[in-house]
Amino acid sequence: MNEPRASVNNFDLARHAVVEASAGTGKTHTIERLVLRLLTEEAVPLEQILVVTFTEKATGELRDRLRRMLERALQKGDDYTPLLQPALHHFDQAPIFTIHGFCQRLLQEYALEQGQDF
Repeated sequence: MNEPRASVNNFDLARHAVVEASAGTGKTHTIERLVLRLLTEEAVPLEQILVVTFTEKATGELRDRLRRMLERALQKGDDYTPLLQPALHHFDQAPIFTIHGFCQRLLQEYALEQGQDF
């Protein structure tokens, strides 16, 4: 039996969020809504929102859906446009990674602190 989907509005934006569930239960949709809330309600720049997924396929799908979500939100031309336009403009720098991709990036960025040269 499937559990009811948690409301995106119940997530505390001041805390880290982990979204885990079975396939087809709306994880990607939930992440889209959380990112939109962070951008609009908290004015967090997209470059400061870390999104980590398990697979390359999930990462690619999430990138596509987040970009489309931003484009749709900007077409509304509402009060959030000044917050969303920079997010779309700098979308390619958004930290959306697989777990192994995120770890690799950390190792590369902090190689000197670890006494290693990558």
